[in-house]
Amino acid sequence: MGRRDKECWRRLLQMKFLKQLSLYTFVGFFNAGLSFLLMPYLSHYIDPAGYGILSMINSFVTILIPLVGLTAAGFIAVEFYRMKDKNEYASAFSSIQAIPILPGLLILLVTIFFPSQIARFLEIPSGKTYWIPLSVLIALLSIYYDTLMTYVVIEQKPVLYVKYSIVRVLMEVGLTVLFISIFQLSWEGRLLSWLIATMISFLISVYYFRSQRLLTLKIKRKYIRAGILFGLPLILHTIGKFVINQSDRIFIAKMVSIEEAGIYNIGYQVGMVILLFVNAVGNFFQPFLYQRLANLTESAKLEIVKTIYATILGLLFSLILLTLGAPLLFKLLIDKSYSDGLIYVFWTGLSYFFWGIYILFTGFIFYEKQTKQLGYLAILNVGLNVVLNYVLIQKFGALGAVYATCISFFVVAAIVVWRGSSLFNLPWFEFKKVLSKKNMAQV
Repeated sequence: MGRRDKECWRRLLQMKFLKQLSLYTFVGFFNAGLSFLLMPYLSHYIDPAGYGILSMINSFVTILIPLVGLTAAGFIAVEFYRMKDKNEYASAFSSIQAIPILPGLLILLVTIFFPSQIARFLEIPSGKTYWIPLSVLIALLSIYYDTLMTYVVIEQKPVLYVKYSIVRVLMEVGLTVLFISIFQLSWEGRLLSWLIATMISFLISVYYFRSQRLLTLKIKRKYIRAGILFGLPLILHTIGKFVINQSDRIFIAKMVSIEEAGIYNIGYQVGMVILLFVNAVGNFFQPFLYQRLANLTESAKLEIVKTIYATILGLLFSLILLTLGAPLLFKLLIDKSYSDGLIYVFWTGLSYFFWGIYILFTGFIFYEKQTKQLGYLAILNVGLNVVLNYVLIQKFGALGAVYATCISFFVVAAIVVWRGSSLFNLPWFEFKKVLSKKNMAQV
């Protein structure tokens, strides 16, 4: 291939990656736009106590997903770039999909026999305990939809990702408005829309997997075992993420009030707008990173470093805009009963700025299949966050919970940056080379 041909090929790749990033960013903003419209709508129709119940059930589903799926789905993303035989990959794919069934059924039985005890812990009204087993169903079916979205990302089909994402969010928002405004179901209407949208998304996922000939009866124990071994350390990692992301609501509900948990959740959701950029970049960056690590030339090294630096600057800029715009957002859109939630926005946004850095550098660890390290980190993470929540909430009230989240995110991000950057010899501090006009043009 001549020099001119290489230049043309490089520019085509640039256009492809920019298109992918723009599409992932678009769907993130589209979903966020509807979510922001939905959030003030819910704040006017659901009181803080009801919003607190929603946040507790959301936390319950979040912790169930890794326990049911054993986080084995990540195995199919890594093997997509390694396994060349399509039939063998289909066998591996199908084997991984079988993993959540048994844990899901076992946990479902527990929630059927002991719903009252779990509901009491989650501060759910005694007459609404049926949402406990239904939460298990939501968690189980969500695993397959998440697998679908992961698969179209690694296939590098951003248009399909956009279509499925938009269909899902429109369906969920539409059903929410129907159940709350027309049928007057309050917080249960929100949960019912989540359940129905998840069931339909599951059916779409099965249809797509069948159309791609990914489902087969050739289930192999070696792939089930490999998936579980890959995922088991990540259970701790995912639970650690849960502890940081969700346990604060539980602490607030228990140590302050369920109403304050609802107010906190509104402010937290506004601060989580930074996660839009994190998710958009994550969807683009994972295949981008894996492809370059598979052929780690000097040019690929520079592209990785420059992309990470540019992403961090973009996240920082987003945090500044969010902090400046949040007061106006609360004034115009959010019901005044939730106005105290504004104090949580900046610290939540800063937390997810650190989380974005964490996501960028975990890619190196996933590629090397060193997921045990993330498991060890999760143990540290859980212990640190639980202690911080308890101590800081006692001292600062609900604000202490968001302080705990921010500190925990910073600590795990710093450790992952150190470990991830040490796995490959990349020009992290060769700023002249990284920032040179010639090299910048190659990204």
